Amino acid sequence: MSNKGKKSANIKDVAALAGVSVATVSRYLNGELGRMSSKTAKTVQEAIEKLNYVPNSVARQMKTRSSKMIAVVVSNVDDYFSTELFKGISAILESRGYIGVLFDVDSDEQRERKLLRTIGSQMFDGLIMQPANGPQTIIEALRRPLPIVTVDREVDHSSWPQVIVNNYEIARSVSRHFRQLGYTHAIVLTSEIKKARTRQERYRGITAEFNHVDAIEISELAHNHQATYRRLVQLIQATAEKTLIFCLKERWLLEFVPQLVFDQLIDNQKVTATGFADTDYAHQLEPRLKLISQNPYLMGGSAAELMLNQLQDHPQPADRIVIPAKFK
Repeated sequence: MSNKGKKSANIKDVAALAGVSVATVSRYLNGELGRMSSKTAKTVQEAIEKLNYVPNSVARQMKTRSSKMIAVVVSNVDDYFSTELFKGISAILESRGYIGVLFDVDSDEQRERKLLRTIGSQMFDGLIMQPANGPQTIIEALRRPLPIVTVDREVDHSSWPQVIVNNYEIARSVSRHFRQLGYTHAIVLTSEIKKARTRQERYRGITAEFNHVDAIEISELAHNHQATYRRLVQLIQATAEKTLIFCLKERWLLEFVPQLVFDQLIDNQKVTATGFADTDYAHQLEPRLKLISQNPYLMGGSAAELMLNQLQDHPQPADRIVIPAKFK
């Protein structure tokens, strides 16, 4: 039998079949499951499936001026930190009926501006991001008011809630630990320091404890691995001092430390290494190394909670949440 001309089910049909009000079906579609029993939610879901009801999301967005979508801008999806951050954000948003939509900046400031213009032209309810640019640039790129939460980046003179790591404190504490073990020379492996407040704070913590610091800045877009490695080896061999290699990002630890271990340049006596590392793999590279672990999943979840508080006009618990990193 042909379905041609058959009328599509609407929200009233769903309500009638489920034996509930249209308002209850609407609440179900908007993810407000806390306002109904699990039995009612199941009944509504079964009615939707039986009628093959497809909500007109565009019409609902126009009526409620809400898309239930949050733009999530991360610095680089190649980094474990960014993917775990997004997982934490998504888990909290989805539990409250929202969807996180991922955008990857790929460590490119110009790409960030372009993505922000796109986000500003769409019906996103809010924005959670690891910003490469400052507040004024973000506002100009968006071109419209939007609830914003920044994460993993300290933003000066910002009125937006922030979720950050205790970057300066942990970097200084770890540096002091190694200095007390007799290490007097630090080689810092890092992306361009001036481009991120996070790196600036970590570098500042290291230089507060070490007088002899060499920084090797590596481009995230394109770099010569062998040239960087040769430079690293030269700096290690150019001094008789006990040397600490401090990686400000897990990517650089994973890229360079294994080769140093293989070439027997890291002996944990004259030369050792540490850095920010969030995966189990990083800790297995050289079990004797003590590394700094963050909790990007928790940071993401905290950022999502701050966003939901803004959207629902709830009081913010804090404008700045610090999730301490751990040295182990």
